[in-house]
Amino acid sequence: MTNINSIIKEKCEKSLLFFTRYIFKENTGNKFEAAKFHYTLADTLERVHNGEIKRLIINIPPRYGKTEIAVKMFIAWTLAKDPKSKFIHLSYSDSLALDNSSMTKEYINSDSFQNIWNIDLKKDSQSQKKWYTKQGGGVYATASGGAITGFGAGTGGAIIIDDPLKPDDALSDVRRSFINNRYNTTIRSRVNDRDVPIIVIMQRLHEDDLSGFLLNGGSGEQWHHLKLAALDDENKPLWPEKHSFDELEAIRQADRYTFSGQYLQIPSPPEGGEWRKDWFNIINRAELPNDITFEMYIDGAYTKDTKNDPTGIQISGKSGDNLYIFKSIDKYLEMPELKTFITSFVKSCGVNITQILVEPKASGKSLVQLLRRETNYNVSELKTNFVRYSKIERARASSPFIEGGRVYLVNDNWNDAFLQQVSTFPNAKHDEHIDVTSYSIERNLINNFFVI
Repeated sequence: MTNINSIIKEKCEKSLLFFTRYIFKENTGNKFEAAKFHYTLADTLERVHNGEIKRLIINIPPRYGKTEIAVKMFIAWTLAKDPKSKFIHLSYSDSLALDNSSMTKEYINSDSFQNIWNIDLKKDSQSQKKWYTKQGGGVYATASGGAITGFGAGTGGAIIIDDPLKPDDALSDVRRSFINNRYNTTIRSRVNDRDVPIIVIMQRLHEDDLSGFLLNGGSGEQWHHLKLAALDDENKPLWPEKHSFDELEAIRQADRYTFSGQYLQIPSPPEGGEWRKDWFNIINRAELPNDITFEMYIDGAYTKDTKNDPTGIQISGKSGDNLYIFKSIDKYLEMPELKTFITSFVKSCGVNITQILVEPKASGKSLVQLLRRETNYNVSELKTNFVRYSKIERARASSPFIEGGRVYLVNDNWNDAFLQQVSTFPNAKHDEHIDVTSYSIERNLINNFFVI
């Protein structure tokens, strides 16, 4: 081996991303344009390889390089370092899994790879579905719903599930349930020992897709979650060289439901029917009337357990006959962290909040006491005639005002999560935005309300 090849070998084996860029350039003639998040992705996969992470979920927008790095290159890189490694690769279709398997083999058989690692495949490894190295490692590739027989992942390898559902199938309760159950009944058992890692890579398609199922405890395992949204909390693009903010905004406006799930990784089921997304007016902050009196509404949660509803926090106020929602967010926090967050939130929001109104259930009473004792805010327990009604009845009583175009949202990155939840109610898993919005509508537009 030449000195230059020795240097390349050392750098490749040390860094998955260096390996990816080297092999990709040598085999395609094109430079692999790595963004900052690609380093994060590669570093996380290296932690899997090193045994630090046993169960990994990667949620990332489509066409952002996930399959190239996390499937093809990760398998080839691992086999370069340890040709005894065994992988099972699953995708929503047999053809897609086999294509990925075939491309991985091509990388391994390429001159750029063989000149450095010289890892031979068995002569009978012509199949795309199952092939072996002479050292006993290899790959078994099939559809996520297909049979997996005579092969187990291990010896440095992993089970890699890439896009277990196609977008159309995600809307099918039967198909989602089949894949989720199959993970528990079949897929997870195809490891040679308990330390063999399992990696799930996908864009979010539904609240109950495989990612949602696993993150909500469906398998009883602890999962490391790498969530990569196309826009961050400050509306900065994840990969500006691929999608600028304006390009992403155009995708959002064309289909908010798809954008929220596949690009922001905030999935929700299709619209439930009480409130529609297009009933809400969205304006820029500069368009807010000058005479709005803003108040904060808080619908507290009992715990920070993500299986329960989070605390809903909304800043909204009335001008004329209209309601303006400045922000509506949720947080999984308990006392005293919730009090600390609210204090910081009030200071950072940039508008004058005249009153904080807290629903006195769950953690509400203690929050009122704590805020009164430790801050100078005007804090009150929320008393409303709505309390006698169900959530659905509250939503229906508020509907005419929203449908009538009297509720405005300030354009910001919280809009998508808010609109997805309120438009899918009562099918959505959580409803804190329904509660705080209904209270604000009653106080400001219905006016059948009193505070103590």
